[in-house]
Amino acid sequence: MFHNYTVMANQHTILMKEKYSVNTMLSIQQSRIYNEQDTFLHTGHKYSKLKFVNLSSAHAAVDLKKKYFACKIALLNFADYLSPGGRYLQGATAQEEILCHQSNLYQIISTLKNYYKWNNQHINYHLYRNRAIYSPNVVFTNLDGKLINTIDVITCAAPYYRKAKLYNISYEEACMTLKDRMYFVKNIAEDQQIDYLVLGAWGAGAFGFSSKEVAKMWHDAFSHPSSIKEVDFTVIDIHGSNNAQIFKSEFSK
Repeated sequence: MFHNYTVMANQHTILMKEKYSVNTMLSIQQSRIYNEQDTFLHTGHKYSKLKFVNLSSAHAAVDLKKKYFACKIALLNFADYLSPGGRYLQGATAQEEILCHQSNLYQIISTLKNYYKWNNQHINYHLYRNRAIYSPNVVFTNLDGKLINTIDVITCAAPYYRKAKLYNISYEEACMTLKDRMYFVKNIAEDQQIDYLVLGAWGAGAFGFSSKEVAKMWHDAFSHPSSIKEVDFTVIDIHGSNNAQIFKSEFSK
């Protein structure tokens, strides 16, 4: 399987370069790096509508763009903090890698070498730091490279608790860090005047956090007024997980 996805990644990379190099360059030029030094002005006076959606991040975002074509739509890329695209070129298929297969996201973020260089020098016991890339108008395509739509993408890594605990980082501290980073992502979306935001089980599973706690922390983050109209939590169960049911229950309250 990994071999097949490696071949597909190489083919997709060539296709994106051939068809969308101009789009890629524009997105690179307009990308913005956010960090812990950024301050945010809160202007929202209403509460975001929170929904569970049983779709992938990209499919949910594309559906929103079709429905609300005049609005700003963004999705969260569950990023690898240290490497652009994670193990996309090696055939891995986590959320970030799948996004790279569906778009020119890898071609955009892989050029931001200083961003990843800094990250590799500031691992912070694998809790990482509040760092993100905001990339506008990322091109999403069919397998044959035909344009489906453009979506804005927030690339940000959750704390990696499975690795952090090897440095005696408590689960409570890791959860506090994750919740703070959720507010960071929310602040970025508000700063960019996003109308519809696509999130999910960020940090659950391989990164070591409980799906139930991730869902509750997201719910808490959006218990405050926001300029974002709607947040869709997109979760698909894989490998026998019950993440979808957990998120469905949390956001049906």
